[in-house]
Amino acid sequence: MSLMTGTAKLALTALMFAVALGLLAVAAATKSAIPLFFMWAPLFAVPWVLVRPGPGEEPSGQPR
Repeated sequence: MSLMTGTAKLALTALMFAVALGLLAVAAATKSAIPLFFMWAPLFAVPWVLVRPGPGEEPSGQPR
């Protein structure tokens, strides 16, 4: 597991929300509900990104 700075976490989280909103825009433009089912996929990764250790933090779950 690599370390991520707070800025990198924020940027990656914002990117995932932008992808989800892009899929919402596709759904609105095409008048189709199918993209709405896929817009949650990038949001599933948000908790994983936010709990990654930052510089100076010890990764949890590893023996000392």
